[in-house]
Amino acid sequence: MTRISSPNRVPWSLLIGALLSAFALVGVPSSAAASDAHAENAGIFTAQIPTEGSNIAAGRAVIVVDKPIHEVLPIVLDYANYVQFMPNFTRSKVLAQRGTKAMVYMEVSVAKGMYTLYGQLNLAERPQDGSARVVEGRLIDGNINAFDASFTLTPVDGGAATEIDFNIYVDPDLPLPSSVFSRENERAAGRTVRALRQRIVEPPGGAA
Repeated sequence: MTRISSPNRVPWSLLIGALLSAFALVGVPSSAAASDAHAENAGIFTAQIPTEGSNIAAGRAVIVVDKPIHEVLPIVLDYANYVQFMPNFTRSKVLAQRGTKAMVYMEVSVAKGMYTLYGQLNLAERPQDGSARVVEGRLIDGNINAFDASFTLTPVDGGAATEIDFNIYVDPDLPLPSSVFSRENERAAGRTVRALRQRIVEPPGGAA
């Protein structure tokens, strides 16, 4: 397995303090921030999904974009460019790829940049019956206990639009209540589909 050197770890006391402060700030938005968030989240459904064998729930977010699936799928499969639009991604590097199957190294900044989650993931499109397309990512190695994510893309409105159903489960192996990470998984799902919608509407170069 190809390995990339790990980022330096942050002292636990500093990390926990930063995490608690970050989560507290997320939980008490200003009125202006709340108004902006409401506008950005329009049309996005989010939920926490119980995960078998874990006290941490997965996050789910569903959105419909006004683009056909053949325009949405290439963006989801463009693993190397996740860093260009995915929230908090600081690195996404394809280590090996054959077709839609790839081994990808990713880094995600959390706690306002105080800590970096990193891992090598297997990403691939899973064969499906019918018109839906599913792209899944699973952790191979990293500094977290577990990472699973999936995009399910389904044509709607006669193929003129696409429903994006995104699920994510992350167990970061940190000594905080499971409810904190359940909420963060739900928020991460919402942020991801919001960022993907923005990428689809405003692709690189600014041309829609």
